[in-house]
Amino acid sequence: MKKNKHTTKKTVRVIRFFIISLIFIGIAASITIVGCNYLENQNFKEIFYSVSSLKVNNKIRVIQISDLHNCSFGKDNEKLIDRVQKLEPDLIIYTGDIIDSSADSEQNVVNLCAKLANVAPSYYIYGNNEVEKYYNNLFTQDALDEKFGFNNDNREPDKLLEITDSLTEKLTNAGIKVLKNSKDTLTIGTTTVDVFGVLTSNPSAFWSYGGQAFDDFIFTNEDNLKIMAIHEPEVFRIYTPDTWGDLMLAVHTHGGTARIPIVGPAYTREGGILPARSGHYVYGRYDVQGRPLIVSSGLENSNLLRLNNEPELVIVDINKF
Repeated sequence: MKKNKHTTKKTVRVIRFFIISLIFIGIAASITIVGCNYLENQNFKEIFYSVSSLKVNNKIRVIQISDLHNCSFGKDNEKLIDRVQKLEPDLIIYTGDIIDSSADSEQNVVNLCAKLANVAPSYYIYGNNEVEKYYNNLFTQDALDEKFGFNNDNREPDKLLEITDSLTEKLTNAGIKVLKNSKDTLTIGTTTVDVFGVLTSNPSAFWSYGGQAFDDFIFTNEDNLKIMAIHEPEVFRIYTPDTWGDLMLAVHTHGGTARIPIVGPAYTREGGILPARSGHYVYGRYDVQGRPLIVSSGLENSNLLRLNNEPELVIVDINKF
């Protein structure tokens, strides 16, 4: 009997040691994985997309810079600047959250934009972080209606655009065009391009505060190449107009932050767990109303939970065929 008790205690000790060992191995493995991913994320990959449109007479290269969140690649973002210069874009579009709402200063971002403004015509679209920092408002329809005292009978979307902010002034002085539910037209080679930037990218406010401007973008000079830039891609899932344009660029999801091999993006605020499986636009290229929507995972590189998801620079080449 004593022998059996001794054996039992020894077995319990062995099992306890085994379990504790597994826990420590798991912790060590997790730290190793997170650490390796963090180091990998200090660089960015380049993702190339090819888009065709009969509206173009010459090749047009668009670079999308997204979700930087005040991060840097090299001192003063020299790695990012150098690479963009070498890629020789015809157009640079910042699709929001280049600044983080918690950052003390936006000067590093303004400096980045100023340097790249010498490379190609550049457009800046606000994301939820810029909106929160400079407007102190969530930009949902309810929040905007409350701010202005509007309802469905008296809403005046242009009132929102009358508000000025310090970031827009600095970016404009740096040679960047900030698009707030507005478009700009430029000529690249012999192709005329309309770029539309959405300020109210929260789906609840998009149509009520930006729909009129969007219709003007789509239906004026329809032969122009139409590029729509917006921060939040959820708009494309909720609304179904006849067309969104010839190319749509979005971000916001961070590609699901962590990506599980085979399974895909792990989580987004709008889509919850495994959002791609429930039809949300999370990462990559999608066909929406017959035209390409590209959702970038962005360039933010300081999140320890960003796993199997290297920051990316998006390059879109538009050709006739």
